[in-house]
Amino acid sequence: MAINYVDKYGKELDQKLVFGTYTNELETPNLLWLDAKTFKIQTISTTGLKPHTRNKGYNEGSASNTNTPYTITFDRDVEFFVDVMDVDETGQALTAANVTKEFNSAHAAPEVDAYRFSKLATAAKNNGHSADEAITEENVFRTLKAAIRKVKKYGTQNLVMYVSPDVMAALELSKDFTRTISNQNIGPSSLETRITGIDGVKLVEVEAEDRFYDTFDFTDGYTPAPGAKKLNYLLINKGSVIGGTKHASIYLHAPGSVGQGDGWLYQYRVYHDIFVKEQQKDGVIASTVA
Repeated sequence: MAINYVDKYGKELDQKLVFGTYTNELETPNLLWLDAKTFKIQTISTTGLKPHTRNKGYNEGSASNTNTPYTITFDRDVEFFVDVMDVDETGQALTAANVTKEFNSAHAAPEVDAYRFSKLATAAKNNGHSADEAITEENVFRTLKAAIRKVKKYGTQNLVMYVSPDVMAALELSKDFTRTISNQNIGPSSLETRITGIDGVKLVEVEAEDRFYDTFDFTDGYTPAPGAKKLNYLLINKGSVIGGTKHASIYLHAPGSVGQGDGWLYQYRVYHDIFVKEQQKDGVIASTVA
């Protein structure tokens, strides 16, 4: 008999995945799924005001409603076989809970970040909102302020800027920067990193640099793709992105139940994606190392 550990320990397992990511605050809650892999975002637009004249009635305007479909494509899975004697001889170290904890912290959670960062960076590049920049302690402050100024219209409370360790170090040495840089947990995550702010915008250091490139090869885990560039920073209006997990499952098959030898079969799958809204695509800005 297979036990679905997502059903049994769903909230706990979800927390373990969230706790290892920098990008958990980019998740969009309560997405309305239309079918197995698609959801729609409704966009309402109207025309503006026109000059009023006193010798006639109101000017005619128009309102429209557009439903934009988004389809998830990033579907990942893996399985491990653990011999019963390995479980016994490791003092129960290779239990489902321990395997899940190790797999999430070492592979699943980092890959979620790598995928989200790279997909948003690619979207920024395709939309003309990406540039190669050489950031130093002399120019870092004005460079980041210039980027923030481009998206301030979305409200600084809705913005988050992810920065590389090199950028955070340059900011720390900048004579123009006077704010405190402190170690904090990231939102609901237990992942701790250095955080500060500029002009009311939160800056989050991505200390795990292997997650912070503009393109990855996801053939086996995640590795920077040939020609990939390190990111300096990724500035995001959270209202411009939609991130969601359609499906996650973790199964543990008891010895002898699936005909694969005398041991436990552990299976993991996660089906997720992240998108940039067409109407707010200028709300994602990327900078790569020159």
